[in-house]
Amino acid sequence: MHCRRRLVKTPSAHDCVAVFLVPLALAVGALGYFARGRRRVVLILAVSAPLLSVLAFALQFVPGGVETCTSSTAGAGFCKSLPAVSAWEGPLPYAIAVVLALLSLAPLASVRTERRWPPAAIVFGAAALFVVALHLATSSTLGFHTDELYYLTCGLHPALGYVDFPPLVPLLARLETGLLGISPWTLRLLPSLLGGFLVVLSGLYVRRLGGSLRLQAIALLAAIAAPFLLGSNWVFQTVTFDQVTWMVAMYWFLCLVTDRRPRYWVYLGATLGIGLEVKYTIVGLILGIAVAVVVTPSLRAGLRTRYPWIGAAIALLIWAPNLAWQVAEGFPTLTYLANHRSGGGGPLTYLIELGVYFFFLIPLWLAGVISLFRDPALRPLAIASAVPLILFLFVGKSYYAAGTIPLAMAQGLMAISRIQRPRLRSGLEVAVVVASVLEFVTFFFLVVPVTPPDRIHATKLDTVNEVFADSVGWDDVAKQVTAIYDDLPASQRSDTVIISAYYGVPGALYVYDSPAVRPVAISPQLSDWYWLPSNLTATNALMVDYQPSEVAWMCYSPILTTRLTVPYHVKGLEQGAPVTFCQLKAPIAEVWPRLRNFS
Repeated sequence: MHCRRRLVKTPSAHDCVAVFLVPLALAVGALGYFARGRRRVVLILAVSAPLLSVLAFALQFVPGGVETCTSSTAGAGFCKSLPAVSAWEGPLPYAIAVVLALLSLAPLASVRTERRWPPAAIVFGAAALFVVALHLATSSTLGFHTDELYYLTCGLHPALGYVDFPPLVPLLARLETGLLGISPWTLRLLPSLLGGFLVVLSGLYVRRLGGSLRLQAIALLAAIAAPFLLGSNWVFQTVTFDQVTWMVAMYWFLCLVTDRRPRYWVYLGATLGIGLEVKYTIVGLILGIAVAVVVTPSLRAGLRTRYPWIGAAIALLIWAPNLAWQVAEGFPTLTYLANHRSGGGGPLTYLIELGVYFFFLIPLWLAGVISLFRDPALRPLAIASAVPLILFLFVGKSYYAAGTIPLAMAQGLMAISRIQRPRLRSGLEVAVVVASVLEFVTFFFLVVPVTPPDRIHATKLDTVNEVFADSVGWDDVAKQVTAIYDDLPASQRSDTVIISAYYGVPGALYVYDSPAVRPVAISPQLSDWYWLPSNLTATNALMVDYQPSEVAWMCYSPILTTRLTVPYHVKGLEQGAPVTFCQLKAPIAEVWPRLRNFS
């Protein structure tokens, strides 16, 4: 099939917005110079101009534009389905965005910093804006990740629980895409914003511990460079939301340890309750905090007041809907966890990966952990951090307890600040800054999606970063599966269902296929297993990711028809996946229980 493409590029809505945002932000910035003496006006301008700049900058990277394709061949329909091309191309958007981001800060020159803009606000705001802008600028480089398709599919089936996670994250996915539309950029907007929040929270740890603004700035820099934050918050996964609940809970526990105000028990309980509706790994942190409270006399004495129990009651109340779902469904998550225990690769892999997460900053982290244990007043924080790290060494993955790392690094900075020799103290602070820069430079291309899909395999990033590998080609996989289905004889097609071993294929068909032509696609993996249509009467199945020998028990003479491919030779989940045609021996409802895969 040959298709000669004639591209007609017209700006999309976001292209038009970006065009108008450029002069608007510049104008807002310039107005700051003429508003001297009107502090409220200048304050508004100083805030709005950088925000407009960041938005304009990010919009340059959102796929857009309308592409029409004319063809004199039978492939015209295929041409029309090709992705659109943005009207913004070449280096011009990058140059404009960089200049704009600088010039739009003009109103800050008109503000008396010591009276209207505290230095801490500027430092924290700049760190957050940098991280958010970076994520927004790069989050649409790659397509949907396998798990993102799963969350979108789960959002279409609202429930009080799912096999492998509680309901909050799929609910947020449906809410976000319902408001903003379904695209990788819109889905990843919330994780990008939360990425900036987590960086700010890392600085707030130092502030709460009594550190100077200089130490807070160093903590912000270390958090910006941390691969376990930088590499996880550009994509929509439970990891980001789990990190938020872990780090917020650790912050409230820090407040409780250093202040002892009763209200922090309540804040802590509410945060842990929300965490139980995000991801079950927070049970490790709950266990760590519980151990810390029990072994610390001053905290144990607080159990004789009503506030810890109010916090616990709030946590249970928030978690109650999901707990009720687990009881009603026979605790499917326990089955999943039993199957998932070996997924971490063992203690050695755990330790190696944990070291990679903050390779250049390991000395700072170790200094913080030692300092926390040596200080009787802060020892509960060390215990609360150590328990989940040790627990997941044997029954989890290395990133599960990564939310405890920033607090230990903050205490490491505090330990440096207490060194009496000024030259040594300053030298170590400089060393932390240098280590943070090295961390950022070393891991940037490994964890941030700046490499285009057609270069992922050539640069071997598909073997280094599974998230990159599984974020390429799902639109192409959907087209292949639909084409295989359409090539079936009409007499077979009407009685054929697509059964995929993994949840990615049904999710891709939902996102990329038109409802009018979308074949029925189901999967027995995890929560997808519950969504078998009750009126399904198919007698044939296209079995994706199943070899003929694997389905011989349910099929008459299964035949391997083809294999799927992922574009650019990327080693994604569906690269080389077999597609087997199966004439069913029994109705799907009868074979479905045996196909169930809760792992």
